[in-house]
Amino acid sequence: MGILAWVFGALGGLCAVMGIITATEAIALLAELPAAFTAMFWLALGAILLLACIACCASRTESE
Repeated sequence: MGILAWVFGALGGLCAVMGIITATEAIALLAELPAAFTAMFWLALGAILLLACIACCASRTESE
């Protein structure tokens, strides 16, 4: 579960960074993304993945 927690944490962090980049419109090519990929989508996905990371860490410590 530790490796899975690292994967969820890394993906959650990357999604959060993508949300910030999308919100600030720092990269012009991101304006061409479909309408579903808004900053709110990326930030919410990042939050869900970070919560999954915490859940994996918590379940790992209970089993040991």
